[in-house]
Amino acid sequence: MNHDQFSETPDTNRQQQAASLQTKEAHLQDLAARANKEEFFKEIVPLLGPLKSYLGRLLRAAYLEQEIRAPIYTSDDILNSTILKAYNNFERKPVELPLEQWLYQLANETLTNYLKRRKSRDAQRRSLETLDQAERRTLEEVEHITADAENEVLLDEDLDDAELYEKEFATPAVSDDDPEKLLERKDEVQQIIRALARIPEQERIVFELAAIEGFSSEAAGRMLSISTSEVERIKNKVRQAVLRQLQSAASKKAS
Repeated sequence: MNHDQFSETPDTNRQQQAASLQTKEAHLQDLAARANKEEFFKEIVPLLGPLKSYLGRLLRAAYLEQEIRAPIYTSDDILNSTILKAYNNFERKPVELPLEQWLYQLANETLTNYLKRRKSRDAQRRSLETLDQAERRTLEEVEHITADAENEVLLDEDLDDAELYEKEFATPAVSDDDPEKLLERKDEVQQIIRALARIPEQERIVFELAAIEGFSSEAAGRMLSISTSEVERIKNKVRQAVLRQLQSAASKKAS
């Protein structure tokens, strides 16, 4: 990984996303009002790198905890669905939410609905696996059940998430010219990702918004329709749970 690409902190990247969206909001609103979908997408997609990364982390966490099998949708798919919702409903954007926060709210709704559908279909598939092969083949032909595409499971890009997790879990930064330390760091980051995957989905979303994405507890509460105190409680609960799992893993490794 080239650390030069992280000359800006993750929080700064997300804040730049917010500022860019605020600057372009009136123009985007005009494009939506004029039904210029192609230009709307062209203008907004390049601004949403942090949101796409956020969705990718949540998708991989759901896969790692086996809430879903290998996702059919990628973070690009969820992001595009989110943008389409924003385009179709721009005139109904809540006045109390800045554009960025509204997009995160729509993204969470889109992702949650997708995961619910996937869990339901995966449960159906698991029940089908108890049937013999001939019966399964017949049902697949009738119900058009196909194999999942393997997308965004555990990627080399997960190492980039270390930049996001350092402030919460004290992951030590290392230089690229130290291969052994780099491997240790990647292992630790994947331990963090797996630990977060064991957290219930809604608590994971709260933590990602308030701790990793850098939204204030008030902003996260507005997006999720929960109180500021509840955001703080969940954020601290998740942080302690992950730290306990990391400490347990370290103790086992030492012994």
